[in-house]
Amino acid sequence: MSLTAVELPRVKPERLRAAIEALMLVGADAPESLGKRLETGARAVSKQTGSEPARNFQALLEVGYLVASADGFADEERAALARLLEHATARAVSHDVLELHFRDLDESAALLGRAERLLRAASDIEEAGAKLDALRFAGLVALSDGQLGQPEVTALYELACGLSLSETDANRVIKPLVDELEHALRD
Repeated sequence: MSLTAVELPRVKPERLRAAIEALMLVGADAPESLGKRLETGARAVSKQTGSEPARNFQALLEVGYLVASADGFADEERAALARLLEHATARAVSHDVLELHFRDLDESAALLGRAERLLRAASDIEEAGAKLDALRFAGLVALSDGQLGQPEVTALYELACGLSLSETDANRVIKPLVDELEHALRD
């Protein structure tokens, strides 16, 4: 079954952010979890190490941002995403640094094209677990405005392809995220 556009239950932005953050940080104590990758990568970026965790973090940010912005990205959404990531990474990367990075991504996407930039960022992610995390992260970021538009669905499938994952793999990652968020927001 293919993904379709989704409208999550309408809740206060703080509640949506908390639900998404909870899903980002599931298993944060496990060394290979999305939450741990985010925090480790953010710390490596802040130390400007150029290490694999730093490259993976930057690639995760880029694919998440490019997927979420496929249907446009208002300044409020950009700021909300920066706040979410700042908190999810235990403030290892500041809100201002994230905002600057997002503006750089806008410029590079305008120059190279969104699809090309997405494929380039995806090619930086090599480890199998990191590929699934990238798809999960991009899905969560895309859902951070309370909906998953058809352009974002298309971008998620493009990302899966760039990660050498199938449409079925994308469905197996994204559909449970949508279900978990809907459940969390209805409780």
